[in-house]
Order: sequence, then C-alpha cells, then structure tokens
Amino acid sequence: MLNQHFSKGVIFTCIASIFWGLPQPLFFNELNHVNTIEVVLHRGFWSFILLFLILILISNIRDFLSIFKSRKKIFILTITACLIATNWGGFIFAVGHERVQDASMGYFITPMISIVLGYFFLKEKMSNLKIFSVLLMFFAIIILFFNLNEIPYLIILIGSTWAIYGLLRKRINISPSIGLLYESFFISLVSLPYLIYLIKTGESSFLNIDLKTTLFLVLTGAVTIFPLFFFNLGIKFIQLGLAGVLFYLAPTFHFITSIFILNEDILIAKLVSFIIIWIAIILYIYDSIKKEIILNNTQ
Repeated sequence: MLNQHFSKGVIFTCIASIFWGLPQPLFFNELNHVNTIEVVLHRGFWSFILLFLILILISNIRDFLSIFKSRKKIFILTITACLIATNWGGFIFAVGHERVQDASMGYFITPMISIVLGYFFLKEKMSNLKIFSVLLMFFAIIILFFNLNEIPYLIILIGSTWAIYGLLRKRINISPSIGLLYESFFISLVSLPYLIYLIKTGESSFLNIDLKTTLFLVLTGAVTIFPLFFFNLGIKFIQLGLAGVLFYLAPTFHFITSIFILNEDILIAKLVSFIIIWIAIILYIYDSIKKEIILNNTQ
C-alpha cells in the first residue's frame, strides 16, 4: 500500500494543478482588458484580505506574527512573494495577449527545473528511469525552443520563477496558509499605494468600468488562494521532483483550453513536445509510485 502522507501529497498537488490548468486561464481571460500590473496587484491585495479573514476564524493569527521574529523567514518569504508576483504577471500577460500556449510551455519546463533543483539542493535521488524521463523532457523542450521564432522569454520567466518558488517554500518550516498570508501581505504593502493612486487619478479599472470587472478583480484573491494552498500543502508530503511532475496537469489543461476554448493556433512542434513530455511524466510517476510501494513493503 502507498504511504498515507505520500497519497495526500499526490492528491493535494493534483487538485492544485487541475484548478490552475482549467478554471484559472478562463477566469483571467475575462480580465484581458485590464492592465496586467493592476491585475497582479489586486490579486495580491485581495488574497491577503481573504486569507487574513479566514485565518482569524480558523487559526491563531499569532503564528503569522511570529514570522517577524525570524529574519530568515522574513528573507525567504519576501523572495517567494516577489517570485510568485512575477509568475502571476507572466501568466496574466500571456492570457491577456492570446499566448496561453506560451504559459503552458512555461509551466511544462517547470518540473524539469524542479527535478534538477531537488537533486542539487535537496539531495533528492533519481533512479535510472527518472533520469531517462528527465532527458525526454529536456529533448521535448529543445524541440520546442528550436521551433520558436523568438527568444522564449515568457516561457523561461514563468518556468523558472515557479520552480524556484517551490524550492524555497519546501526549505522553510512554515505552514502553507501562514506562508501565503505573508506573501500576500508583502505584495499588498507594495500594491496598495499604487492602487490608491490609480483610483484617485481615475485610471483604475476597479469601480470604473463595470460591475463584472470589479467583481472579478475582487475574486482574484479566492482564485489564487485555493490552488496555492493545496500546492504548498502537497509539497510537504512528496519530493519536489514528483510535485513538479504532477504539476504537468496544469499546463496540459492550459494547452487544451488554448486550443478548444480560446481558439489559439497550434504549432506541430508544440504538439510533438507535448506528447514526449507526457511519456516522460508517465515514466516518472510510475517509478515514484513503485519506489514508494517497495519502501512501504519493507517497513
């Protein structure tokens, strides 16, 4: 049988990935008329407000205040806040400019980066089958990059910021909800003065366009907290590399959504890369589950 914590980690990470992959791009596509920076800042602000209210009801807010007693936690969480804000910006820009497939490919390379980071910084071991799956992923990315007509800055930005975010969050001993609260708190400190400025000058989309836009800007908090919470919870129970592979569910749904719902054109190179990556995913997950079953049978 699979270890209970291992199963929880897989389930939580899958929930986060599926939510990221299907509802989120459709949601942010409804805000494609709003400036990307404004959407990111609203996302951070309303995430903080919602999470703060939830934690007051179900948790001890002193856990959040205890962060400020540790310089290490403040330093790491400030970096992760900057990383997640940058990642949000890249994704929202991609959705708003009909480049969801670029966002998809950015998240496709995230697991490969996570696997490498896990190997070098967390000493996570890789079997021969896992090494082969990583090489397959690398080959798929090479095919993709050589068939693009420009430097894939958006793909690299999205992939690298999310992988490093996962690494740093795994290295710090703090609950997912409290960590998310600090990250959104930091983004709010930066965003609130600018959002107030936009409202005063009449340049804000909030309260100025229509009720739907205002409502969707407020809901960016809920849309953000749900998957991030489950992702951070999931990586506490499984290897960073496996979490990275399960994360492929998100860009897979991005890819499908971009074609069948948002009607973006598809390149043959992207389709070929997609197929190769999924073969690598199956091999990696198979090896991880087999290893976990063997480990439990020997205990």
